[in-house]
Amino acid sequence: MKKLFALLLAAVLLVPCFALAEDLLSADPEELMTFDRSSHVTDWEGKWVLAAAYIGEDFAEEYDVAVTGIIPVKENAATLEITTILDASANDKQLGTMVDVASYIHGHTHDLAGVLTFSADITDDEPYTVKSAWDEWPNNVIRGENDGDFNYGPAKTHVKGEEDDCHWEDITGVEIEDIEEMKYIGVNTAGQLILCYADDNVAKKDGDVGFAYIFVRAE
Repeated sequence: MKKLFALLLAAVLLVPCFALAEDLLSADPEELMTFDRSSHVTDWEGKWVLAAAYIGEDFAEEYDVAVTGIIPVKENAATLEITTILDASANDKQLGTMVDVASYIHGHTHDLAGVLTFSADITDDEPYTVKSAWDEWPNNVIRGENDGDFNYGPAKTHVKGEEDDCHWEDITGVEIEDIEEMKYIGVNTAGQLILCYADDNVAKKDGDVGFAYIFVRAE
């Protein structure tokens, strides 16, 4: 009886995620691929569930892919849990990290640490890591000692695991030959977490996203 109750509870909790996934498939792709550059990395903390994927038109043309826009993914295929920590290179706990060596300026900055876990029907790989150091936010602004705007907007990131493509074809059903690695992470203006590849440096300014995983917050 307890096991049955647990399964029913899990199913109920997953309903909002399925509903959100359906909403994403009918959403404006341009809106979903627009990053919120005022969002701070500490607001991204928590567990996210993969709900959809995206393929840009220019990328699809270059790589000879017939599918574009927002595309469905296998249910419960992956989760991404984000945590943040004050940068470990800080040599002064009160002042923080040395953000400008030449001017001897310190500031409190954060690093991102993520754990990307795939479901057992996708792979039996160990969870992947998703990491961004504080200086991979190119829009960091240094104003003075212990002062500045750090970790706002998307950042360059590093995804490390068994497969460089993060099981893209298994999850989306779309084959992309010589697929690139995901290399940017951020929250869009609609509140979803985006893990993506782009030729443009979308961490620095708006540009075209090639392909992406789109995550929604776990309920």
